[in-house]
Amino acid sequence: MTQAPSDWEHAGGVIDCSRGRLVGIVNANPDSFSDGGVSAGTERAVAHGRELARLGADVVEVGGESLRFSDHTPVDVEIARVVPVITALAAELSVPVAIDTFKPAVAAAAIAAGAAILNDPTGLREPGMAAVAAEGGVGVVLTHFFGPPKVRPASFPDVDVPSAVRAWARARMEAAAGAGIPASRIVIDPGVGLGKSPAQDLQLLHRIDEVVALGRPVLVPISNKKVLGALTGRAAPDRLAGTAAGLVWCRTRGATVFRVHDVGFMRDAIRVADALVTGEAEHWFDVLK
Repeated sequence: MTQAPSDWEHAGGVIDCSRGRLVGIVNANPDSFSDGGVSAGTERAVAHGRELARLGADVVEVGGESLRFSDHTPVDVEIARVVPVITALAAELSVPVAIDTFKPAVAAAAIAAGAAILNDPTGLREPGMAAVAAEGGVGVVLTHFFGPPKVRPASFPDVDVPSAVRAWARARMEAAAGAGIPASRIVIDPGVGLGKSPAQDLQLLHRIDEVVALGRPVLVPISNKKVLGALTGRAAPDRLAGTAAGLVWCRTRGATVFRVHDVGFMRDAIRVADALVTGEAEHWFDVLK
């Protein structure tokens, strides 16, 4: 099994990704495909972020716009949704807070409010986004996306997806370096479900070790994805078992960071996967003493 370098630098420190890490999701928007907006609104979103950290999230990520096929959220509305939540969570949590957005103005406002990590689902595609990330000194989730966000694809690219993701990641990391973002601040997200068919997602997950071989920690956004629904026939809220199975598979292939909704359940899955992958259970046994 290939193991990528473990350190992921961000504006508040370093995350050691030599073992599995969980990014807990706070959807501060009312139209999340996965949870239907149950944590929308500042008070509920902050409470949910606190709970994710209590359950063991290594990063708490706040997003103010769903990527479902719908109208774009105005920048001022998105900022109003995320900034109060990030301000509150960054002030009290011991783990870093991330912002999930593809808009540079939203990213800049979130970083000013205390976000230490930027997850841009379009891979720093928008003009000015790389500069915002570089100036903020934040960790970056470099995410692959076929096509524009929030637009239903008329068709899916007829390509070998893992190879396409690898070529894209090499090019985007070079561009990020040119903008002043060192590789040590980047993790790679292959973009499961972003402009890809369920069959392509399955191919990508099956060969996730090819992305790991690029030499940076790999983040897999496996939680509740459509490929799991295609495999199980279950709606998004009922894909917990499928999410855990996908997480464990990807961990055995070298991925170490996972973006999830149910942190408590997936914390158990990643602990067992880590122990089985490394053969070193002392860390977890110490936790249980």
